[in-house]
Amino acid sequence: MTVTYDLLKKTIESKGYVWYEDRPNLIGIRTKLDVPNVFNDLFAIAYIVPAMPTSFSTRPDVQQKFLNVFGFRDANGNELKVDGKVGSKTLYAAAQHRNAIGKPAIKVFTITTDPGVYWLKNPMSSLGTAVLKPGQYKDAYQLGFHKRDNNHPALVQTGNMVTVYRDADKDTFAEETGKTEFGFFGINIHRAKADGESISIDKWSAGCQVFPTAKNLGVVLDICEFYKATVNNKFTYTLLKESDLV
Repeated sequence: MTVTYDLLKKTIESKGYVWYEDRPNLIGIRTKLDVPNVFNDLFAIAYIVPAMPTSFSTRPDVQQKFLNVFGFRDANGNELKVDGKVGSKTLYAAAQHRNAIGKPAIKVFTITTDPGVYWLKNPMSSLGTAVLKPGQYKDAYQLGFHKRDNNHPALVQTGNMVTVYRDADKDTFAEETGKTEFGFFGINIHRAKADGESISIDKWSAGCQVFPTAKNLGVVLDICEFYKATVNNKFTYTLLKESDLV
């Protein structure tokens, strides 16, 4: 499945949802491939490349960090060293950025939008395990820490409420059937283990949207951090199904 900026924008707008051009669009895609306990869904962050704030003009180190956050690299494809020294590498990355200002950009990562088998068989709630219902959850997330753990930065559910299905049959498949609930359930967007890549979902998700690597989640969080003040630390998350893509 090839996911592009234009495809997601067309799909989001066809469903009557909001598409943002002044902040990043955070989009999960629940794939058709229903394999228990496997990270096989997608997460896209789509945005218009912003200009570098004028306040950065006297801070080469801040400029370097900005260029790294938005994926602008030196001529060899390497991240810039944040040392405040403007050399050929920084100048090359800055030129690439200037050429991209105002253009659409997208980054796509593997995640899970489904809970792991452990929690499907051992629900936290007597109603069943939470499976986030596809939809758009406006201003439902903010930058924070998963389970208030300062070592686990995440996008946490603290704004508007979300809707979940309650999967109560205790089999190994996450299903979009049965009773739904609307509320605050701690359905966060976070990582699995802190180092390396997690292969199985296991206990990492009881309904959360989970990245198998901290590194990829970090890319998303760093971009969101740039917009944090201008959006009052409120971010919208849209969960689509693969069959929604138009």
